[in-house]
Amino acid sequence: MDPAPTPDAASPVGILCALPAELGALALRARGRRTALGLELLELDLDGTPALACVAGVGKVRAARAAAALLHHGARRALLVVGTCGGLRQRLVPGTFVHCTTATQVDLAVRAGRDVEAHPELRSAWRAVAPGEEGWFLTADRPVLSLWRRMRLARAFTGACVAEMETAAAAVVAREAGVPWAALRAVTDRATPFGAASFRVHFPAQAGRAADTVPALLARWPRIVGAHPHA
Repeated sequence: MDPAPTPDAASPVGILCALPAELGALALRARGRRTALGLELLELDLDGTPALACVAGVGKVRAARAAAALLHHGARRALLVVGTCGGLRQRLVPGTFVHCTTATQVDLAVRAGRDVEAHPELRSAWRAVAPGEEGWFLTADRPVLSLWRRMRLARAFTGACVAEMETAAAAVVAREAGVPWAALRAVTDRATPFGAASFRVHFPAQAGRAADTVPALLARWPRIVGAHPHA
């Protein structure tokens, strides 16, 4: 593989989701396409800001592969993860936006380095254009479908927390590459035994909502896009 390009003012923003519907209306703004690591990358022009978007597929391995492909092909100004999630608090009803403060691989036995903090200014700017909760994103390779597992996870983390399957893996890739990242998801279910049914009901309406806020974020916050994390 060729050396990854270094970030500059013209570098694209990377946008990553698991399922095609989670790309929302951004899919209609594709101006070109390229292939990397077996994945299709969509070339976007978001009101003057170049972006590369990728539908990674479900799970941590696929998310890490997609994040690596995006960064290698120049999306080093920022990495944005969008999609849906299961709420682990009663107040996180379907339709709630949740911004990630920290993503963690909850099914990883090695604790060192598994927690990854989102870029605070990027998160704050995104929350300004897409108001919602903020809290932990608990990334695992299996959906939370049992009441016992939901309660165990909820007890282990304070404040708002959601279950999902990609964010921490993509965030680790961004962190190791020195690329700022943030994540926004819309709740589709309560991560319970009835979560699969709730997901099917609410996913069509919630899938693309997070992605659809990205142009407003980039219009509001052009200064920090391209800065070093925690600058």
